[in-house]
Amino acid sequence: MERARQAENGALFLFASRVRLRTAFIIRASLSGKLEAIDTFTGGNWALTVIRLRKVLSSIAGLGVAAAVFATPASAHRVVSLDGCADQYVLGLVPRSDIAAVSTRARLPDSYYRDRAEGMKQVRPTIESVLALSPDIVVRTWGGDARLMQMLEKHGVKVITVNDINNLDKAKSELLRVGHALDSDAVAAAEVTRFDTAMNDIRPIGIGRSVLYYTPSGFSAGPDTLVGDMLTRLDFRLETQDKGFFFLSPEILLSLKPDVFALAFYDDRFAMRRVPGRNPVIRKLITTTPHFTLPARALACSGWFIAYDLRALSRTTVK
Repeated sequence: MERARQAENGALFLFASRVRLRTAFIIRASLSGKLEAIDTFTGGNWALTVIRLRKVLSSIAGLGVAAAVFATPASAHRVVSLDGCADQYVLGLVPRSDIAAVSTRARLPDSYYRDRAEGMKQVRPTIESVLALSPDIVVRTWGGDARLMQMLEKHGVKVITVNDINNLDKAKSELLRVGHALDSDAVAAAEVTRFDTAMNDIRPIGIGRSVLYYTPSGFSAGPDTLVGDMLTRLDFRLETQDKGFFFLSPEILLSLKPDVFALAFYDDRFAMRRVPGRNPVIRKLITTTPHFTLPARALACSGWFIAYDLRALSRTTVK
């Protein structure tokens, strides 16, 4: 009876070394020799690891009962990203085998690392969807509400919040910070080297000419924005020195005389539906003025990877 009791109750599972048992079963023996598999996942879906498995198996063996434990250990981390900008850091720094899911924006055209997200599970930032993945680490920029953050904290999930940057001088420190938080220091260091190389290779195609950033919705950007910093690094001089992002009415736009237009999202049919940028007078002005289009993926999210597109852009001709 004592051996049967030990076999029935002796399987004790505890958290250990972040090892996750994706499918785990405790083998329970009864006096009739029948086996019953008990699902060991908790309400929070947290993996547990066996510390008394040897004792349990020896007890079962003593009863002459055949038993098996089916377990699939996952990687050291299970990482989930909650939004399009967090996706870029996860896809850029984390091994594919460690990524449990990315956001529903990971495969959109403006996702820098969209090709790496092919075939990956996508998740919406809801409590049920995220916890069902049993993540160790969740990465976010703006994705997920306060309730989700509280629930993740309650379940001991590490949450990494990626900071927006407004100039490329801040890109390296943010890359290294997030890389360290993800235990991906070596990958982040390698990306820093690539980043430095790309920044040094940017050519001054602006040649001191004035430039006006313009979106279909009529907005422009000042020198304190990442867009302003990008254009300055291409050796352009900003037509306006207004701070932040600001609206330019067609009347104000027509009063300005930039040497070059830097366009954003003009290749986006959705963005071009009903906007000031469709005004035929504005379109004629842009058409008759030297202009170029900034890559949408270099504008959607801020990060070190922008330097790679900026280098490629500096090798084009402004017409």
